[in-house]
Amino acid sequence: MEPRICCTSRLNPPPIISDMSGCSGNQAVAVSIRELWVVEPRETVRVWGKELAVGIINGLVLGSIIGTAAWLWKGNLLLGAVVGAALALNTVISVSIGGTVPLVLKRFGVDPALASGPILTTVTDVCGFLLVLGLATLVLTQLTA
Repeated sequence: MEPRICCTSRLNPPPIISDMSGCSGNQAVAVSIRELWVVEPRETVRVWGKELAVGIINGLVLGSIIGTAAWLWKGNLLLGAVVGAALALNTVISVSIGGTVPLVLKRFGVDPALASGPILTTVTDVCGFLLVLGLATLVLTQLTA
């Protein structure tokens, strides 16, 4: 257990990953709520597809930037890869959730402006922490070597 704590405390990436992904997800929520006024709510798949494409691009760009920063800062390429991959994956998850939750809530008669934010924040935080700690656990022996 001690090496795991040591490795993750080197950079403390989970809050960075959750926060950066959350920003992308909140943008997707805003776009999705706007879409409710412009298009038919039954176009959920089309809206999700557009948000997913943007999320993949954002995830790759942001993941590369933060992964490179972690690598240069700590001098550990694998740590940079773990942090970058976790951010990229969490951004895609966040944008997917942010793009679809308002449409689903609207379909069930719930005001998307009230409920989308808390749902997105919870999912993004949980996934961000699980991704970075899970990926770090998979390569733990190489991170501590």
